[in-house]
Amino acid sequence: MTSNTRLDETLPLLRPPSVLAVSTPDDSSFRAWRAIFCTALTFLLLCISSHISLAPLTAILQDIVCREYYADSVGLDSPDRCNIDPVQSRVAAINGWREVSESLPAMLLAVPYGTLSDRIGRKTVLLLAIAGCFLSDVWTRLVFWFPSFFPVQAVWFSGVWQIIGAGAATLSSVTFVIVADLCPPDQRTTAFSHIQSATLISQFLFTPVGAFMMTQSPWIPVFISSAFMIMALGVAVLFVPETLNLQDDTPGSQRIASLPKISARHYVPNPWHSLKALARWLKQNAAVVVVMSSFFTFHLGEQSIGPLLLQYASRRLGWTLGEASHLLSLRAGVNLLVLIFLIPALSNVLLRRFKMREIVKDTLLAQSSSVLLALGSGTIFLAKSWQPLLAGQILFSLGYAFAVPVRSVVTRMVETSQLGTAYTAMEVLTYAGVLIGGPLLARCFKLGLSMGETWLGLPFLVACACFSLSLAAVSLAAVQKHDGNSSCEAEAGDDVSRG
Repeated sequence: MTSNTRLDETLPLLRPPSVLAVSTPDDSSFRAWRAIFCTALTFLLLCISSHISLAPLTAILQDIVCREYYADSVGLDSPDRCNIDPVQSRVAAINGWREVSESLPAMLLAVPYGTLSDRIGRKTVLLLAIAGCFLSDVWTRLVFWFPSFFPVQAVWFSGVWQIIGAGAATLSSVTFVIVADLCPPDQRTTAFSHIQSATLISQFLFTPVGAFMMTQSPWIPVFISSAFMIMALGVAVLFVPETLNLQDDTPGSQRIASLPKISARHYVPNPWHSLKALARWLKQNAAVVVVMSSFFTFHLGEQSIGPLLLQYASRRLGWTLGEASHLLSLRAGVNLLVLIFLIPALSNVLLRRFKMREIVKDTLLAQSSSVLLALGSGTIFLAKSWQPLLAGQILFSLGYAFAVPVRSVVTRMVETSQLGTAYTAMEVLTYAGVLIGGPLLARCFKLGLSMGETWLGLPFLVACACFSLSLAAVSLAAVQKHDGNSSCEAEAGDDVSRG
C-alpha cells in the first residue's frame, strides 16, 4: 500500500528483532508475533464479514430484481422463476457496477492514504478504512431492506462511503505493511501466507455457514456479517499496535531524507501528486512493473469466481445459490491446503534439493499457479455437468495462491526503501483489475446468455485468457531479470579485467 509506507520498510523491511527490542530478544519476538496475530485476527474478522454475506446478498438482490421483473410478490421460495436470462443478466450487471463503485476509491486514494499512514500512523489509517467499509456495508443493507423506497441501483453509491480510508485496498495494504514492519525477513513469505490464509479460512468455514442460514432467512447472515465487522473494529482499536513509531529508534530512520520523495506535504491526501510520483517510480523499474502487471490480469480474471460463479452454477446445473456457494468453500479449502502444506513443502524441496535461489523458486511457483488458474477456468467454461465443474474449481483452487509467490518476487526485486511504493502499486493494479473485471465479465455473462448454452461460461474463457497473460508477464520478467543479471556480471568481469 502506501506510497510512503516504504519509509517504514527501509528498516529492514521486516525488521529484525533488534528493532523491537526493549528487554530481551525473546520478549521482543513474542511481542512482535502477538502483534502480528492481532493484526491477522482483525483481517480474519473482516474476511468473515465479507464471505458469510456473499451468497445471501446475491440472493436478496436476485429476489428484488425478480419481484420487479414479475411485478408481483414472488420471493426466494420460487428460485426457478428467477433463474431466467433477464433477471440473471441484470443481477450480474448490478453486482458488477457495485464492484466498480467500491473499487474507484481504492484506485484513486490507496496511494495518498498510504502516504498518510506514514505521517499519522498505520493504525489510524487502518481504523479509517474499517469505518469506511462498515458505512458502505450499512448503505447496501439499507437499500436492500427498503427496496420500495430505494431503487436497487442505489447500491452503486456504496463506494462513496469508502472514500473514508480507501476501502479494502487500504485494509489489505496496511495489514501487509504492519506485518512487514514486524516480521523477520526469513519468515516473510510464511507470514504473508498466513495473512492470505485468513481469507481462505473465512471462505471455507463461513460461506457454507451463510448458505445454511439462508434456509431460514438471508438477512440472518447479513446482520451477523455487520456484527463481525464491529468486532474487527474493536480488535483493531484495542490490540493492533502502531508500528510507524518503530522506525524512530532505528538507524533506518536516519536514511529517510535520502529516499525518493513520494511524501505528501500535508496530512490531507493528494491523489494527483501521489499518483504522479508513483508513475515516475514505475518508469524507473520496468522489470518490476512487468511482474506487477500480472496482479492486474490475475484480479481481472478472478472476478469470474464469486457471484458470477454462483449464477453460472445455478443456471448451468439448476442449483440454488446456497448449493452453488459450496463451490467457494471448496476453493477456499483446497487453497488453504496449498498455502499451509503444498507451498512450504515445494519451497523446501526447490531450495534444498534443487539448490534454487529464492527468486527463481518464487517465479517457478508463480508460473505453475498461473497455469493451473488457466486450466481451471478453461475446464469450468467447458463444463456441462457437475463433475467437470468441480474438477475445474479444484484446478483453479490449486493455483489461487498465485499472489503469494508474486508478492515475494516483487519484494526481492526492489530495494527495501521502495517496498512501500511497490506494495502500493500492486494494490492499485489489483483494484484496476477489479474495476474493469466486474462490469467486463458481467457483460460477458450477459453475452453468453444471449449466445446459447454453449457460451454460458464465456466469463471463464475470458478469465482463462487473463491468467495466460499473467503467466506471460511473470515469465517475461524472469527473462528480463536473467538478462539484467547477465549484463551486470559481464560488466563486472570487464571491470575486473581492466583493473
